[in-house]
Amino acid sequence: MMKFRVTTLVDNSVSLKAGGLIGEHGLAYLIESQDHTLLFDTGQDMALSHNAEKLNIDLSRIDMVVLSHGHYDHTGGLKHLLEKNAAFRLVAHPDVFTTKLRSIKKEKYKKIGIPLKKAVLENTDVQLVLTKDTFEIAPGILTTGEIPLENDFEAVEPDFFVEREGRIMPDTLADDQALILDTQKGLVILLGCSHRGVINTLNHVLNLTGKQKIHAIIGGLHLGKASEKKLKKIMDHLDGFGLEKIGVSHCTGTKAILALFNTFKDKVFVNTVPSVISF
Repeated sequence: MMKFRVTTLVDNSVSLKAGGLIGEHGLAYLIESQDHTLLFDTGQDMALSHNAEKLNIDLSRIDMVVLSHGHYDHTGGLKHLLEKNAAFRLVAHPDVFTTKLRSIKKEKYKKIGIPLKKAVLENTDVQLVLTKDTFEIAPGILTTGEIPLENDFEAVEPDFFVEREGRIMPDTLADDQALILDTQKGLVILLGCSHRGVINTLNHVLNLTGKQKIHAIIGGLHLGKASEKKLKKIMDHLDGFGLEKIGVSHCTGTKAILALFNTFKDKVFVNTVPSVISF
């Protein structure tokens, strides 16, 4: 099994002990293994490069970038990364470059997609790997690919839309994916926003890998608007996975964080910049 070191470079929150670091609404993880240095998401803007510099992390060493989905708060840091490194492999779903919108009132929409044109990346030495399927980044590192919507209590929120050929339609966020690390302690799942549902995601991971156990999940659960009934179902189903660590951050939501602490006690931690966890 591989050894991994995961550093949180971007999150909404920063540890009070972390002088000089900044938070922003977004997410980015640096994953280091024996042979690879990769990013899972890039945050919204300048926090990625700022925090990397403060932590003496050389972004020119990044050889791979995985995008969880095409929203600005996970992709906006790409432009700053390109200033330091334009020769990595970028793995994402083909829908990551679509025009993504959020409804703010009736027939009024705000653009929330990736703020970087695909053509910009194509004019660099970045190698684009756009696939709907699971993709082996390296030994022990795997994307989930598209996550099936299988249960009756998790669904993409109705205020997300996409524009295709001049038509605005609901966004099913098929590009939403997670990253799987096969560690010495078991599977560790890094979550971007879990738009397709954390339970759908974890069930998909087990089906995909054939494994029986997930050691930890870390990331955003996107449960800020979840009802009490939905939160109860999420807690009940999460309990069935036997998780040993649950690191919550970004879009998880205060009520959901409290529910997780009440249910799973000391297995839960709030993951902030500049958390470093080794597996």
